Amino acid sequence: MDGDETPEEQLEIGDSSQVPHFDDNVELKSVFNFSLNQRIMEGCVVSAILEPRGVETIVAVSMTNKVIIKDVESPLNITETIRCIAAAPIGDGYDCIVIGTDASVICYDVHNNLTVFRNDVPDGVNCFAYGKLGDLEEAIYCGGNCCIWGFDKTGANTYWTVTGDQVTTMCLSDYDGDGETELVIGSPDFEIRVFKNDLMRAELMETDEITSLAHVTNGCFAYSLNNGTIGTYVMKERQWRIKSKSNVSKIFNIEEQGLMVVVWKQGKVDLRFAHNGEVLSRDSVPTPVASATCSRNAEDATITVVCLDGKAKTFKVQKATSGAVDKTQQMIREFGQKKHNLMMELSNYEQEEQMTEAEKAGDFRIPADTEVGVMFIVNCEVQLLSLRVEATHNIPIRGVLIFAEGLFEGESYIWIPPNEHQSRSAIDIPLVIDKDSTNDLHTKVFLGHVDSNKLMVMENTRILPLFCRFTPLKAEYSKFFIMPTGFIKFDINTRAAKLSEWVSESFTIDASLLDMFDEPEGEFKFMGLRPKHEKSLMFKITQSDKTFTIYHDDIETMGALVQSYASFFQIQHMECVANFPDVFKEAEEILEELEPMTEVRDRLTAELQERQAAVKEILIRAEDSIAIDDIPDARKFYIRLKANDAAARQAAQLRWNNQERCVKSLRRLNKIIENCSRLRVGEPGRQIVVTCRAAISEDNKQIVTKVLQYGASSQ
Repeated sequence: MDGDETPEEQLEIGDSSQVPHFDDNVELKSVFNFSLNQRIMEGCVVSAILEPRGVETIVAVSMTNKVIIKDVESPLNITETIRCIAAAPIGDGYDCIVIGTDASVICYDVHNNLTVFRNDVPDGVNCFAYGKLGDLEEAIYCGGNCCIWGFDKTGANTYWTVTGDQVTTMCLSDYDGDGETELVIGSPDFEIRVFKNDLMRAELMETDEITSLAHVTNGCFAYSLNNGTIGTYVMKERQWRIKSKSNVSKIFNIEEQGLMVVVWKQGKVDLRFAHNGEVLSRDSVPTPVASATCSRNAEDATITVVCLDGKAKTFKVQKATSGAVDKTQQMIREFGQKKHNLMMELSNYEQEEQMTEAEKAGDFRIPADTEVGVMFIVNCEVQLLSLRVEATHNIPIRGVLIFAEGLFEGESYIWIPPNEHQSRSAIDIPLVIDKDSTNDLHTKVFLGHVDSNKLMVMENTRILPLFCRFTPLKAEYSKFFIMPTGFIKFDINTRAAKLSEWVSESFTIDASLLDMFDEPEGEFKFMGLRPKHEKSLMFKITQSDKTFTIYHDDIETMGALVQSYASFFQIQHMECVANFPDVFKEAEEILEELEPMTEVRDRLTAELQERQAAVKEILIRAEDSIAIDDIPDARKFYIRLKANDAAARQAAQLRWNNQERCVKSLRRLNKIIENCSRLRVGEPGRQIVVTCRAAISEDNKQIVTKVLQYGASSQ
């Protein structure tokens, strides 16, 4: 077991019985070391072929904001702050360096010493992915704040879509195994989103910020989280995961051998099986890691790890040497441990059979038919959802251990009575739900009499419904219902035969209330539980025009409801009419101020450039005056330099403030567009994004709110 991995949850493996057996006689071997002689920016290291018929070399970004190339003395100076870097094979047999800054994307050809293109990206670039997405041509995909840009090799804008949050990592992978690649992106909001062309294909909820994504094989990709978790997904199912105390810097796959390399920020390098996460070989570097890169030669794969201090170490995946661990001896030790555990269990059974009746009576034995019930209970008075644990035969509960991803801090919760004499047979554990996501609650209940020295452990698993923070409103609690102003209305699909089936799976509800949801029409009110108890929910079914109306004021929750409804009934195409007055008013205000903010930004940029040019000119004149020993003029120039420098700093601050405001407004607008697209299913949702983008670029902003409200087909 890895000393850094969490013992309670070292592996969570899906069905890997059908995965072929790969050669496990391989290891990581250190090949050579070198140094870049610069401190390296975290996450900014790539491997690239910069000359025709050249060899791969390392390109990195220094802490001084310069692009340095291994064995090349002259660095590339970039005036803007660099955030990320990538290599794209768009040259004639060589790569161009793609640089993402806080305001643009720059493609630079080292071989010809020229800038291929430079495009403005208002909210900056956080990560890159290069390749072919679906049926689109190969392009450079840039992850920004709530949006993704795509540029072809000439710099033409070929792709744009919006996301729910900032894009921090991305990769191209065949998510559904259909032979076409999808774009998989990770965000700080704990979600992994999959895009098929410009349409969102799936959303996967995790327990922390997504820090790294990597293609593994068709239908499978790997991920890492900010809390040290790594794992793989096959379709929507997690295949396995491992939780460590360290954080991941980079993940690489060696698809032909069914292996993956995990580079940790603290310096550890693991070679693992891709299908179950088992470690085959391990090595390390002495200092913290900036980033790592993998060679493109699949037959002779090498991994270069670059540290923050500029020192680098290259590893090669090769056949294990004779000094490797003897697999036979390891297997013998494992079977020996299993034999020891079984013998101990057999000994316990034999001791129990030899006990007399008097000894058994004094041992406070628990009846064999004792059961533990685990259920969800709603306290409407305090608007709180609780997990009730109850044991039969009034057996005292001495402790409860619950494991649940993202629900509790540390993913676990322990209940122990204040003292053993206050143990009782039924307890309620409050659940505070912050996000709409399904969750498996694994409970271990410890039962035993107060004076007994032995405890019985009962295990149970319950699934927390997706919208468990809503519960049907009973008549006596109607005071808690506040009629929402926002709603969506759509036609009832023939696939949605029984609404009660979806409600039963997605909400916390008594079985006795389910039948009312199959009535031909009516109004069904829900009460929101803490912490968002002020948001009420209502369904309204009208048979006269065959429409289904959902009333709720939170547009994000409404989007989740629509997507869940469509997924449950397998609806591929659904339009709707939406009404969220506050959201649409906010979108109109942002659209109205975009043009003035852009004009102010251009004016401030021009003013800043003038100030900077004046500072350079005055500095040169001052140095010339000193060179000719004209001290009085030099003193005058330096006084002017101080004043112009202060003015330039002020102009830069004004431009930065305007830029921040502009980026914040664009991010919010992108978020609104994405939320409105999620109110539709399939092509109507995609057309919302496409039509809004076209309207904004063509300065036809007055139709944007109409598109958000009535859909793209209304235009």
